[in-house]
Amino acid sequence: MANQFIEDIMSFQFPVITPDTEITEAIEQLHKFDLFGAPVQNKHGALVGFISEQQLLAPLLQSSYFCDGATQVAELMTTEPLSVRKKTTVVDLATQMQHDKPKIYPVVQADKVIAIVTRSHVINALREDYLSCSKQ
Repeated sequence: MANQFIEDIMSFQFPVITPDTEITEAIEQLHKFDLFGAPVQNKHGALVGFISEQQLLAPLLQSSYFCDGATQVAELMTTEPLSVRKKTTVVDLATQMQHDKPKIYPVVQADKVIAIVTRSHVINALREDYLSCSKQ
């Protein structure tokens, strides 16, 4: 079990959010998939950014106070998101997660987002390893 790869635990269920997605639609998509953030993809499926609930908070607050117009994801997203490959080991990503903030990583293959992996996925995989070790 210790040699698990991201492809063994990744999820193919994630929202498709583009830079021109309006923020209320992005919020609906995050809610639908029960996520705190998601990759932002161009029309070809390539990773171009990442949007989180935290990034959506300020414009929502400002808009609700001043009744400003629509805001697009492109105005808020991180443009250099961290990502992972499906052949990355779970242990390597867990180590990286101790130093980097993201709780959700896009899984990229051939420059396209094919899945996501969350901190919960990693913790559950490590938990299984831990339990199998304690039973020996």
